[in-house]
Amino acid sequence: MNLIFKMADAARVMLQSGKGLGGLLRNGASVASTQIMHNCGHYISQLNTIIDVGANKGQFALAAAYKFPHAKVLSFEPLPDAYKSLQQNTRKSARISAFNYALGSNDGQLAFYSNEYSHASSALQVSETLIALEPGTANAVLTQVPVKRLDTVLQQLPVNGPVLLKMDVQGFEKEVLSGAGNSLQQIDYLLFETSFVPLYKGEPLFDEMHHFVKSLGFEFIAPVGFLQSGKLQILQMDLLYKKR
Repeated sequence: MNLIFKMADAARVMLQSGKGLGGLLRNGASVASTQIMHNCGHYISQLNTIIDVGANKGQFALAAAYKFPHAKVLSFEPLPDAYKSLQQNTRKSARISAFNYALGSNDGQLAFYSNEYSHASSALQVSETLIALEPGTANAVLTQVPVKRLDTVLQQLPVNGPVLLKMDVQGFEKEVLSGAGNSLQQIDYLLFETSFVPLYKGEPLFDEMHHFVKSLGFEFIAPVGFLQSGKLQILQMDLLYKKR
């Protein structure tokens, strides 16, 4: 019965977004990303650039390009296998560009945990809490990936506003923002996932991230998505902020 409710909810989201049921079958399509962009549309009327940090296989990029068809989407994914899927899934979208490196607070190389559960891959180790919730996340391999500061990237890739910076980097969001430097002045909206319980070792939780983002000159707009445990505990939320 629970599966039936999930399928019904997925159909509702796709229909509301305008994708129709066929969107559920498209390579790279994601109900969660579609729902997040649908919710963001209540607060954002126009975007010309979307910076997609932690692109994985292109789920968010596809949803963003559909919701804002005139926007340029810059997607960053450091892991080679996920990057190949990102390229494959977005190959028909001319306005999506993919880049095979991470974003962080320094330029160079970054120690990175490639997780068997690809959505859990991160520069941070998974916590015992996350392993208990999702045992498959215990399997990860430490590797090295190239990393650049957002400030460096935007000197090479000029953007047009309004600009949304989306981050889904499993607890590494503060490092991405710390590498933004003066380029943060070009960002109009922030969209990022933050945790209420420590799912990664050393990750800043909601309270720290909220105050940090406020100190950078952004104000909270609304939650636009969330992740619950099987016991309905809210573990994470996707939060939208706007430049003051």
